[in-house]
Amino acid sequence: RVGGVLQRKLLDRAGSNITNEGSDEGGDEVDSSSSSDSDGERDVGIAGSDALSGLHRKLPQFAEQMWLMRSRAMILWWRQNSERSVFFVAMGLAACILALQDAVVGTPTWDAMSFVNTHTILGLLTAIFCLNCFGRDQPVFWRERNRGLSIGAFYLARSNLNLIDVGMQCFLFTALYYEFRQIHVGFFWYLVPNMLVVWAASGWGLAVSAWVPPAHGPFIVSLIVFVVCGLLGNPMNLAQFLSNPALEVGVSLISITRWSIPMSFLMQVDLTDPKYPEGSAEDTSLGYYKYALEVGTWENKYGYWWTGIFALFIYGNVLRVITYLGLVFRNRDKQV
Repeated sequence: RVGGVLQRKLLDRAGSNITNEGSDEGGDEVDSSSSSDSDGERDVGIAGSDALSGLHRKLPQFAEQMWLMRSRAMILWWRQNSERSVFFVAMGLAACILALQDAVVGTPTWDAMSFVNTHTILGLLTAIFCLNCFGRDQPVFWRERNRGLSIGAFYLARSNLNLIDVGMQCFLFTALYYEFRQIHVGFFWYLVPNMLVVWAASGWGLAVSAWVPPAHGPFIVSLIVFVVCGLLGNPMNLAQFLSNPALEVGVSLISITRWSIPMSFLMQVDLTDPKYPEGSAEDTSLGYYKYALEVGTWENKYGYWWTGIFALFIYGNVLRVITYLGLVFRNRDKQV
């Protein structure tokens, strides 16, 4: 190795001496050749700029990008079948476990606390599933956004396919629980509140995926769903919240189950009209739940059913607008 280094140094020194001698003899020739080279480079630059002046990139419009984004989203959707199946299994297991628990304990099918459990679990699993909608492949999205990607087309393509997934998961969860518990109302009437829970909870998952780093998404969305579904909408607390005008405004704007549980409970009570001996535990619970879920004033005009539909539909739409704004403004400093 030492011999090779010394040999390299000697060759470099000899080459530098030859270069110095040649530069002294041919200085005039170099000057003339350099001037001719600069003239040639100037001509080439002018010709190149003329050739490039006619080139421009035409970006596809919204409709074309929507078609491309939808095709790409469908390919990615098909490749995620194994991951999607895990959530379908989780939904099915959750429905079976909750139904078995209620059946063993002897919980009435109209019991409001059973709706707290089912709506909270359904909302939690849905929100966690939706974190992958905009939480994955973020560097690719940032690069494409900086190169002219239509954010609206990207958002619609992914969110629409995601809505198909959460709709199928909701149907699976509701159908299993409905059959195991032998609910004595029509399946459609029992499905509608669950669908609205999924619509609102999926909005939380999409919003968190657009605004929060993926590493923190599961913890934050779990905390949010626990508060807006399990805590604020609990009938044991809801009577106190709805009897206070200021608290009623806050709970009605934030909580999902504040609307979904009255829809499920009052609908089932109206259709089945359960009767129990006066003073029994079931009669006491039934009377308390009726009071707690009817004490609010927001549903007086249109009733608990249509008011709940309007409230949860608007709830989910607002969260989707927040999601879109997150895609537009979040992480703009990371564009490449």
